[in-house]
Amino acid sequence: MVTDGALLPHDSDVKGAGSTELALRALAKRLNISEDAIHSDLEQGKTKEFERTQLYERVFALAERVTRRRLPRAVVPSIKLHGPKISRSLTTSWYAHRVNGRFERCLRE
Repeated sequence: MVTDGALLPHDSDVKGAGSTELALRALAKRLNISEDAIHSDLEQGKTKEFERTQLYERVFALAERVTRRRLPRAVVPSIKLHGPKISRSLTTSWYAHRVNGRFERCLRE
Protein backbone atom coordinates (compact mmCIF):
# COMPACT_ATOMS: atom_id res chain seq x y z
CA MET A 1 0.00 0.00 0.00
CA VAL A 2 1.08 3.54 -0.69
CA THR A 3 1.37 5.47 2.58
CA ASP A 4 0.50 8.88 1.15
CA GLY A 5 -2.76 9.16 3.06
CA ALA A 6 -4.96 8.68 -0.01
CA LEU A 7 -7.77 6.17 0.43
CA LEU A 8 -8.75 6.01 -3.23
CA PRO A 9 -6.44 6.23 -6.28
CA HIS A 10 -5.46 9.78 -7.26
CA ASP A 11 -5.70 9.03 -10.96
CA SER A 12 -9.32 9.13 -12.10
CA ASP A 13 -8.31 6.98 -15.11
CA VAL A 14 -7.58 4.05 -12.78
CA LYS A 15 -10.27 1.42 -13.16
CA GLY A 16 -11.23 -0.72 -10.19
CA ALA A 17 -10.08 -0.61 -6.62
CA GLY A 18 -6.81 0.84 -5.38
CA SER A 19 -4.41 -0.87 -2.99
CA THR A 20 -6.12 0.48 0.14
CA GLU A 21 -9.54 -0.72 -0.96
CA LEU A 22 -8.16 -4.13 -1.96
CA ALA A 23 -6.52 -4.54 1.45
CA LEU A 24 -9.79 -3.62 3.17
CA ARG A 25 -11.76 -6.02 0.99
CA ALA A 26 -9.45 -8.78 2.20
CA LEU A 27 -10.57 -7.87 5.75
CA ALA A 28 -14.26 -7.48 4.85
CA LYS A 29 -15.39 -10.60 6.71
CA ARG A 30 -13.39 -9.75 9.84
CA LEU A 31 -14.81 -6.23 9.72
CA ASN A 32 -18.33 -7.52 9.03
CA ILE A 33 -18.81 -5.01 6.23
CA SER A 34 -19.64 -5.42 2.52
CA GLU A 35 -17.33 -4.45 -0.32
CA ASP A 36 -19.89 -1.87 -1.48
CA ALA A 37 -19.97 -0.34 2.00
CA ILE A 38 -16.17 -0.25 2.05
CA HIS A 39 -16.07 1.68 -1.23
CA SER A 40 -18.86 4.01 -0.14
CA ASP A 41 -17.10 4.81 3.13
CA LEU A 42 -13.75 5.34 1.37
CA GLU A 43 -15.43 7.92 -0.88
CA GLN A 44 -16.02 9.98 2.28
CA GLY A 45 -12.31 9.85 3.08
CA LYS A 46 -11.71 13.56 2.49
CA THR A 47 -14.55 14.64 4.78
CA LYS A 48 -14.82 14.92 8.55
CA GLU A 49 -17.73 12.46 8.38
CA PHE A 50 -15.31 9.68 7.42
CA GLU A 51 -14.33 9.35 11.08
CA ARG A 52 -17.92 8.32 11.83
CA THR A 53 -18.22 5.62 9.15
CA GLN A 54 -18.57 1.94 9.98
CA LEU A 55 -15.36 1.25 8.11
CA TYR A 56 -13.29 3.72 10.14
CA GLU A 57 -14.70 2.56 13.46
CA ARG A 58 -14.39 -1.14 12.68
CA VAL A 59 -10.84 -0.91 11.29
CA PHE A 60 -9.66 0.80 14.46
CA ALA A 61 -11.60 -1.59 16.69
CA LEU A 62 -9.98 -4.58 14.93
CA ALA A 63 -6.50 -3.06 14.98
CA GLU A 64 -6.78 -2.20 18.68
CA ARG A 65 -7.96 -5.73 19.50
CA VAL A 66 -4.95 -7.13 17.68
CA THR A 67 -2.40 -4.71 19.19
CA ARG A 68 -4.12 -4.52 22.59
CA ARG A 69 -3.57 -0.77 22.77
CA ARG A 70 -5.18 2.44 21.57
CA LEU A 71 -3.82 3.55 18.23
CA PRO A 72 -3.37 7.13 16.97
CA ARG A 73 -6.13 8.37 14.70
CA ALA A 74 -3.84 10.67 12.71
CA VAL A 75 -0.14 10.78 11.88
CA VAL A 76 2.00 13.01 9.73
CA PRO A 77 2.67 11.06 6.53
CA SER A 78 6.30 10.34 5.78
CA ILE A 79 6.40 11.00 2.05
CA LYS A 80 9.87 11.38 0.52
CA LEU A 81 10.37 14.88 -0.87
CA HIS A 82 11.90 15.26 -4.34
CA GLY A 83 13.03 18.33 -6.22
CA PRO A 84 15.92 20.00 -7.98
CA LYS A 85 16.99 21.88 -4.81
CA ILE A 86 16.67 18.89 -2.46
CA SER A 87 19.96 17.01 -2.13
CA ARG A 88 19.32 15.20 1.18
CA SER A 89 16.82 12.49 2.01
CA LEU A 90 13.91 14.55 3.37
CA THR A 91 10.30 13.66 4.15
CA THR A 92 7.08 15.50 4.88
CA SER A 93 7.44 14.35 8.48
CA TRP A 94 10.86 16.02 8.74
CA TYR A 95 9.46 19.20 7.20
CA ALA A 96 6.42 19.32 9.53
CA HIS A 97 8.58 18.82 12.62
CA ARG A 98 11.06 21.44 11.42
CA VAL A 99 8.29 24.02 10.90
CA ASN A 100 6.77 23.18 14.29
CA GLY A 101 10.17 23.57 15.96
CA ARG A 102 10.61 27.03 14.45
CA PHE A 103 7.10 27.98 15.57
CA GLU A 104 7.85 26.81 19.12
CA ARG A 105 11.09 28.85 19.18
CA CYS A 106 9.20 31.96 18.04
CA LEU A 107 6.74 31.56 20.90
CA ARG A 108 9.58 31.45 23.45
CA GLU A 109 11.30 34.59 22.13
